[in-house]
Amino acid sequence: MRVMVIVGCLSVLLVAGLIAFMLIGDDTEPKHMPPPSVVNEKPKKPAKPVRRYPQQAPNSNKMTDEAREKRMAAMNEGVDGKAVMQFGKEFHDKWYKDREQLGEERHKEMEKLWFAGRRPRGKAESIEQLEKLLEEFPDTNRAGCAAFELGHHYMRDRNLDLKQRRAKAEKYWHLTEERYSDSLCEYNAQPAAMSKMAMATWVYRSTDPARAKRLLQEVIEKHKGQTDHLGQPLEVTAKRMLELIK
Repeated sequence: MRVMVIVGCLSVLLVAGLIAFMLIGDDTEPKHMPPPSVVNEKPKKPAKPVRRYPQQAPNSNKMTDEAREKRMAAMNEGVDGKAVMQFGKEFHDKWYKDREQLGEERHKEMEKLWFAGRRPRGKAESIEQLEKLLEEFPDTNRAGCAAFELGHHYMRDRNLDLKQRRAKAEKYWHLTEERYSDSLCEYNAQPAAMSKMAMATWVYRSTDPARAKRLLQEVIEKHKGQTDHLGQPLEVTAKRMLELIK
């Protein structure tokens, strides 16, 4: 009987020891280990931060042709120093130099001819005004602007055939460089540089492509930083035109 009691007690102690061992073994496993499903997942890339750009200021060079025309027309209504300055400091200086040279009243007469003759292009009355300006005020800065515009007027003169239009336009566009290479128009646009672009586009592109390319290359090399009346860089326009001429 005693033997059975002893055996039973030993059995109970053995079972209790096994249970204790198992519990202690479970506690030795690292509790911070994630479940297998989490271990196998790829780490997620952090989201890119949202980049916020400051509000862009309006670019005056993107002003439309119509808006520029309205501004110039308003200038003709009553010109003062501030109105002239908005078209560029260099233009402002040349405009006042013309006025000092001619006197205020004669300068007003010249400016009236300029604004009356600029538009519409291709019309006899416009051509008459600008040719009168060149005749009466040949030694002024404004004369260079008039010569450049006359080239465009003649290219659009439907009373002449195409050959005559090209010859007349070429004559005045050449004049801008031969006599008025230092002239500046509104927005500091240089008539001589713009005339090269015009001749390459309207005259030599069809009659002499090789000469057109030379003129465009000259614009790229010699007139860097200069713009047309819309504020577009001439060298960029010249490069685009070069790609079109074969």
